[in-house]
Amino acid sequence: MATVAAIAPDELAFAPVSAVAHEPLPHSASTGESLSATGADRSVYRPARANPVALLASAGMILGMAACLATLNMVASHKERAHLTTVDVQELDVTPPPPPEPTKLETPQAAVTQTVVPKPMIELPSPGPQQVMVDAPPPPAPPSMTSEGVKVSAPPSVAPPAATTLEGGDLSSKVLFAKPPIYPVDARRAHEQGTVKLLLLVGSDGTVKDIQVVSSSGSSRLDGAALRAVKHWRWSPMMSNGAATAVRGYVTIPFVLTNV
Repeated sequence: MATVAAIAPDELAFAPVSAVAHEPLPHSASTGESLSATGADRSVYRPARANPVALLASAGMILGMAACLATLNMVASHKERAHLTTVDVQELDVTPPPPPEPTKLETPQAAVTQTVVPKPMIELPSPGPQQVMVDAPPPPAPPSMTSEGVKVSAPPSVAPPAATTLEGGDLSSKVLFAKPPIYPVDARRAHEQGTVKLLLLVGSDGTVKDIQVVSSSGSSRLDGAALRAVKHWRWSPMMSNGAATAVRGYVTIPFVLTNV
């Protein structure tokens, strides 16, 4: 801060005057009195007269300096205060949302019209007694006589091997899988009915090895339907002497229309 020296107006008003104005002395009669008076005036200091212009200038300077000092004090005392702003910070949920479930498109299913064909009533005859044909052993040969009259006994008879094929008669009771034959549409329209008797050979594994028609129903359509169905039937193996054996027998298939 600058310091300005100011002069008080009293000091200016009462400053000593180096030069004293001399008033004209009246002409005296004697020169000695003049000289004595002049010496007395020179030895006395008189206060200077107040100058109003100087006083006004000094007062203006003092007021200006006071205004400057007041302005400097006001500027220096004015300080900017920092304003503290409080902000509430909230944590944002950054968890991504679950993906939307895929929309399932329903595929329209075409309506399937199924034609229901009534199955023919197939009557399986009641199982009859199974007839097993076994070859009878030949009678023993009579003892032969030699020329010396000594009896020679015949060699012991050997039992013949068991027959490879047995006669089973009606094989309906031994069937394991029997899918009914399909009634032919043409035969149904023609109102064809009848009974088919089939002769078949069942192997040792229970499958059909040979099949043929021994009694026709009178309709080739019905006979063919019976052959195609029975060909895929399966039987339990026929056992003979502890071993599975082929068997020959017959099956009867009736074709009857219920709604004629």
